[in-house]
Amino acid sequence: MNFRCFLLSLVFVVQVSAQVRVINDGFPGENTAELDTRLDEALHQFKPDYVVLFAGANDALNEKKFLSASDSGTHLRGMVDRIKRSRAQVIMVTVHDPDLTRLMTRHKPDAYGDTPPLQRLALINEQIRRVAQLAHAPVVPFAMVLQKAGGTNAELSTDGVHLTAKGYGLLAVAVRAQLPTNLPGNTTILCFGDSLTYGIGVRPANSLSETAETYPAQLRMLLK
Repeated sequence: MNFRCFLLSLVFVVQVSAQVRVINDGFPGENTAELDTRLDEALHQFKPDYVVLFAGANDALNEKKFLSASDSGTHLRGMVDRIKRSRAQVIMVTVHDPDLTRLMTRHKPDAYGDTPPLQRLALINEQIRRVAQLAHAPVVPFAMVLQKAGGTNAELSTDGVHLTAKGYGLLAVAVRAQLPTNLPGNTTILCFGDSLTYGIGVRPANSLSETAETYPAQLRMLLK
């Protein structure tokens, strides 16, 4: 078994109480196609009541993982359909705009061709909102929440994309607002996504131990 599979098999589970769980099933670098391929295993393993789907950043910003907005939409629709068939409720999250200055220290402008990063993200978010509307699923408007708080500045983002503990805290609060005020017993919340769910910026890559600063961990604290 390679390390990636080993890591996925040891996804960190945070106990909220004796009956409520928040699960961090984020994996760095994955686009919606890769998330799509491992969703069924996660649904089978964790049997969640809620799935918070935060995906699309790599599709738009990581040239090694680029997907067209149409392809991203196809994968998002497929995942949402299967989540609903599993009888879980899905919550979708919009992707925030990056700090372009810091983003471009890691990527070359010509990698984006005729479609610059912010336009790519706008197209992804359009797909997220469209899929959510068709599925009658709530949307966490995190792109707007972060922008109103100051955007991906040094206080809220470690590298112009990934977040600081304060930035992840804003995400946790925004997700909490889309959950019932009083969760029933034996509730399982699956936070499913890429490095923004995993917690890059506040958690070392390939770490099997989650820190308290990731958004799933901060969500757990809000649910106590």
